[in-house]
Formats: sequence, structure tokens, C-alpha cells
Amino acid sequence: MSSKSSSLNAPVSSRAGVALLVLGLCASALSIFQWSQLLTLRAGGATVCGVSETVNCETVWNSPFATKVHELFGIPIAGLGLVWGLVVVALSALYLARARSGRSVAPASQGLKLAALAGVLAVPMFAVVSFQAGAVCPTCLATYALVAAIAGVAWKGLPSASGEWGPALTWAVGTTVAAFIAVSLPGRSLSTPPPKAGALLPPVAASTSELSTPASLEAYLRGLPADQQQFLSNALAMYRNDTPKPAAAPARRRYGPADAPVKIVEWTDSKCPHCKSLVEELAVLKKRVPEGKLSLEARQFPLDGACNPAMQRRGPDAPSVRCVAAKAQICLEGATDYWELREKLFAAQAMLDTERVMEIASSGSVPRGQLDACMASSETAAKLQEDTSYALRYHFTGTPLVVVNGRMAMPSAPFLYALVMADGNPSAPAFDVLPPPRAMPRDDHAGHNH
Repeated sequence: MSSKSSSLNAPVSSRAGVALLVLGLCASALSIFQWSQLLTLRAGGATVCGVSETVNCETVWNSPFATKVHELFGIPIAGLGLVWGLVVVALSALYLARARSGRSVAPASQGLKLAALAGVLAVPMFAVVSFQAGAVCPTCLATYALVAAIAGVAWKGLPSASGEWGPALTWAVGTTVAAFIAVSLPGRSLSTPPPKAGALLPPVAASTSELSTPASLEAYLRGLPADQQQFLSNALAMYRNDTPKPAAAPARRRYGPADAPVKIVEWTDSKCPHCKSLVEELAVLKKRVPEGKLSLEARQFPLDGACNPAMQRRGPDAPSVRCVAAKAQICLEGATDYWELREKLFAAQAMLDTERVMEIASSGSVPRGQLDACMASSETAAKLQEDTSYALRYHFTGTPLVVVNGRMAMPSAPFLYALVMADGNPSAPAFDVLPPPRAMPRDDHAGHNH
């Protein structure tokens, strides 16, 4: 046995083990916080590190790389960070336990070095992703600092031994697998991706006339999952209790006929995740309902005080992506490809910045020069003010806001589909198949609080 290996059987200092235990707990806590912020973001809320367009964790968390990692492992990158932190905690506890009992600390010591090395190798990759996303993620920087501290303590403060890497690898892999299982079981239920747009809508039928009969609506409602039936019942009760308001402004751009029995007006923000979901659902809904049954107006409610006096400023005075996207959509209202370009804007939400907005908006029938001039005009500013003032009549709590025939409605594709198939009549006999409604929080009436 070498002298280095023998030294690992002698009494060793516990200070490095204690330091690593504390640092591992800090890394785990930070990952849990990041994960909770991601859940807040996916629920339509604002995060504490969404400071500006440049200093923004949301952009990094919604990047294509982060999405691919989430799809591959079933948990987000924050979940993998939690796994890593728990491995450091477990191996540190093992190190301290073996040191106290006088046994060799080699497996734990070398295992901690392997874990630290894995963290150090991962940092440059994640840093490159942040750079490519064009955003600085403050919580990511804190994670990098913790990784550096853990690596320094592990490699400088722990004893080492040659020939002990086999048992160390066994311990490191074993604790990683255990931590991953412990995190992924509840984590998958917390972060299950939303269903594909249109998943709860019926497929396109051979004859759309079949879809317009009351029996078809009743069959659709009966075929929904029990939780969706209850949700629709609750949403329907709230819709019935709302008082219709006359339109505050004429439609500037409308999909469908002006005399459609169901007239939908929706307000969105370009960076609101639930607005993206709504736009995707409406794109499917337009293809699944009989022609002439539905009209749709898209209006703007950017969540930034730089162009919306109802909101606080989210960053410096420079034009924000929210304001630029809102004005660009207004300037595209006369374009033949308006709806397609709008859907492209929301599809690119994760990587959306002001330049990307302009690239997408000018990729169709409206040239960049014409778009720039329109967006800078007082007429466009007046139209944006018209949209925000119109929305505020409904005293809603967040985007997206959906109004159907003058009443606030849940931004839910199944609910909107049911109203369309009932010709806008919330008292249609087919709705009798739904369970009795239950009370819903007022904040869930329209949109999601930002």
C-alpha cells in the first residue's frame, strides 16, 4: 500500500468535508429555487431574474438547448443541477462518516473529486448556451461560482490516493443514479410539458356539418377527461355570470365574418408563455370549427411600461422586445400573411429579441423599411393605446385576456370550441352533461398573473 493510501486510513481533517457538505446544500437549494422559478415562468408568472432583455434567466431556461435537455431527461437543467448538488451532499456525508469512524475516506474523497470534475466540465457548455441566447442568467452565474468553490475544496482540501478510482467511481455513479431517481420521480409530474396544441380538440371531420349539431357537441363534452369536464363547467359558470360589454373599438383586422355567432377578441404579450399556448391553440381551433362560426381579433397588451402605461417598466428606456413585437404586429395587420407571421413570432418566443422580431415581421409581404416607418409613427402608438385601454375595461389579472361576445372567457381551446359549437349560447342543452360547477379563484378567470 502506498504512503498516500495509508494516509487515508489515518485520522483526517473534517473541515474540507464540512465545507463541501455546506456548499453542496447551497448548490441544491439554488437548483430548487431555479426550478421553482421555471415553474412560475411556465405558469405565466414573472421571475425574479427577468430584469431586462439582457439580464434574463427566462431566455436561457427557454432556449432550444434547455428544451432538448428537458425532453431527453424528463427534468429541466435545474433538476440536473439538483441531482449534482445531492451527489456532493451524499458523498460529503459519507466522507465525514468514514472519517469519524476511522475508516478509509478514499472512496468518498475521490468520488467528490469526480463529481467536482463533472461540474467543471459542464460549466463551459452551459456558459456557451447562455452566450448564444444573448442573455446573462444571474442564477446560472451563482451556480458557476458554487461549482468553482466545490472543485477548489475537493481538489485542494481532500486527501488523495492513487489506485482508488474504481471504488470512487462506483460510489459516484451509485449516488448519481439514486439522486436522479429521487429527483425525477416527483420532477416529471412537476414539469410535464403541456399537451400538444389541439390535443383536446376533435380531429377534422370529413363533413364539418356533422360538427355543428348539438349531438356532436354533447358527444365531445362526454369524451373529455373528468378534470376537463369540471374545468369547462367552472369556466362556463363564470362566463354566464359575466356582463357583456359592447366593443370599445372597431376591429382593425378580423379572421372570419363580422356576423359570426362567436366573436373572440384576445390580448397577448409576446413573451408570455401562456399567450404562446393560446396562439397555437387558436391556430388549430380555426381549422377545427365550421366555416363562418367564428371571428377572431388579435390585440396587444405588452407587459412593459415603456409602451403600456398600465404596467411598470421592466428595464431601461431602450425599446423592449414586448413593445417592439406589439407594434410590429399592429403594423402587419394589413398584410395578407398577418396570421402566419404572428404565429411565427410566438413560435420563436424562447429566442425572441428585438432584432429577431424585426427579422420575422419583415420576412413576409411587408418590407423592413415600411415596417420601421410604421412602427415609429404616432398612428401605431395610438392603436397600441387603443388596445390597452380596451383591455383595461375588463379588469383582468394577466395575459392572455380572452373576450367572447363581450364577456371575459377562459383562454382554453376546449371551452372556446364548445362555445363555437353551441353558436355562442352558454345555455345550450348540450352543456347539461357537464358536472355542477365549483367555485374558481378570481385570478383564474382570465389570463395568468404577471
